[in-house]
Amino acid sequence: MFLFLISGSFSALFAVVAELALFSFLSPTGTGIDPWNIGAMETSFLMIVTTFVFVALIEESLKMLVLTKQTRHTGGSVIPIPAVLFGLGFALTEGALAFISNGNIPIPLPAITGMLVLHIVTSILYFTAIPVGKNRMKLMLLVGICIHLIYNIFLALA
Repeated sequence: MFLFLISGSFSALFAVVAELALFSFLSPTGTGIDPWNIGAMETSFLMIVTTFVFVALIEESLKMLVLTKQTRHTGGSVIPIPAVLFGLGFALTEGALAFISNGNIPIPLPAITGMLVLHIVTSILYFTAIPVGKNRMKLMLLVGICIHLIYNIFLALA
């Protein structure tokens, strides 16, 4: 079970590296964009929406992939405790990275709570879809990306 927490953390690290690499190529100025401070930057609406879509797509696809491999390797379970641990590891790592990249400025409690709920809920969605089959997994991935996108938009508007 502890491996799910660790794999969630490593998935978050890998997602951040993938996002930063992608954003360095998406920037029109060539300087890259900072997904942690998107609201504070001089960017177009299209760039902000594109950023939110790519963040959701990268993080949720990676969570689905790693959680699927991890669950199939360790054996499934009816109780989604492994998914909760995976989502917790992902959210805590993402929160720590956001805190560090913001110059150690505390992250507001609603954002932290939202991050925890977002990653735990989407991990449970994926975990429960794994034994059902690929069509359910695709549907849950789409739902997870939409939930993540909505969360990012609300966070930017706050």
